[in-house]
Amino acid sequence: MPENQLWFSPYDWSRSYVLPESVACNVPRRGNLDDLGAWNVARGVLVELCRALPATPVSLLYDEPVQRRDWTRIAIRVTARARRRDGRDVIVIYRSERTDAPPWPDFWSVAVNGFIPASGRDVRRPSPPWIAHTAAQTLRDELGH
Repeated sequence: MPENQLWFSPYDWSRSYVLPESVACNVPRRGNLDDLGAWNVARGVLVELCRALPATPVSLLYDEPVQRRDWTRIAIRVTARARRRDGRDVIVIYRSERTDAPPWPDFWSVAVNGFIPASGRDVRRPSPPWIAHTAAQTLRDELGH
């Protein structure tokens, strides 16, 4: 593969995940070069969830819980709602918190319909496809499939 195809460009992020107009959301439905990367992660969680289940996207809420005034604590919360073919909704909540002050606690979690099947205390955050796979596997286990 040519070397120039090995690296991501800013355009990869702007076209990665696009939401349909029918989705109720509080972030842009399509990425732009000046957007927050966290918005693309939020869109990615919903799009990948719909691919993994399969399901139809319903809504997406991106939130930044109360931040410290000195910006040493950064937190995001993504709430993605999708409707499965059987008509039941699936709600996935992805949370990520990081601080830039001692003791530098980093935390992330994934909740599926109120159950938390995965969480961690390290700097490596799960990707949207991994979050979706975790949700799909959790639902399979729940339904016994």
